[in-house]
Amino acid sequence: MSIRPCPWLAALCASLLGAGEAAAAPAWLELRWPAVEGCPTREEVEATTMRLTGGESPQPVAAEAQITADAAGFTLALRVSDVGGVQERTLQSPRCEALAAATAVIVAVAAAPIGVSAQVVAAPPPRDALDVDLAPLPAAEVPAPAPTPAPAGPTMGMGPESDAAPSRRRPGLAIGFGAAAGIGPTKRFVAGLSGTVSLLWRRVRLDLRGSGWFPGLARASELPGIGVRLQLAAAAVRGCPRLVLRALALELCAGLELGALLAEGAGLQENSRSRGAWAAGLLAPGVRWQPLRWLSLGVEVEGLVTFTRRRYRASDAEALVYTVPPVGVRLGGGLAVHFF
Repeated sequence: MSIRPCPWLAALCASLLGAGEAAAAPAWLELRWPAVEGCPTREEVEATTMRLTGGESPQPVAAEAQITADAAGFTLALRVSDVGGVQERTLQSPRCEALAAATAVIVAVAAAPIGVSAQVVAAPPPRDALDVDLAPLPAAEVPAPAPTPAPAGPTMGMGPESDAAPSRRRPGLAIGFGAAAGIGPTKRFVAGLSGTVSLLWRRVRLDLRGSGWFPGLARASELPGIGVRLQLAAAAVRGCPRLVLRALALELCAGLELGALLAEGAGLQENSRSRGAWAAGLLAPGVRWQPLRWLSLGVEVEGLVTFTRRRYRASDAEALVYTVPPVGVRLGGGLAVHFF
């Protein structure tokens, strides 16, 4: 299915394509635009996008266009990636300038959605917009941002922050659920479940995680048939630098885990219980894939260093039953629901 660009909007941007000389590509824009006979150049599309985002603080955007020509005109397949995800569109027009104009608008809105959308809505369509076939309108000037008045003099006290701060600087919120299998405090893999609340920026993530692990049996090497059953409940705080590549994010999380370790004897005449403190340092490389704006999937390998190496003895024997190992490893994955 194809989508036809709005005539008056495409004509407005088409007029911008011809105004002025092409400027250097901005650092926030990665545009792949093919060289097709009868179509504007990549530099012209970039220049139009820069004029539309003038006065804004654009976020990084990557766009890839494919153009095919036939007897009916031109067909554009456009793929745009930003911090919120990936969108794909197919547009058709008898004039390639209209497709270039529509590309500039789509990319500009993805880079600065609030400011550019306000400009587009403010541009009035012609009265015969339904009958106009992408006819060029007179060149329109993109309004410059109003200057911020300087304060008359020094003031006392603390005032509220300006509402003009870009909303993308505010962190996003994500709630995640995961499952893992790990070694430590037992020497065998034990399954566990976790829930995480995360604050997300483009380059960093902060996690507050709660986890519970199923009981795992640790047997004594010198006392056959005797062991201790261990169960861990813990909370962790982690910070994760991120490298975002389109829909993928490479992460390296580090943090501290604190909790309670419940121990119960196994194979003894009287299997008593005890509860002790648990503390461990965490380091977890991982990768996260965000196919939808509101959903992401992730996997990671988490290493842990135990700060509290608890030892367990049987009350009727002098031999040591079990000692928590100094290091451990966990293999896990899960999903997260994002709120923006």
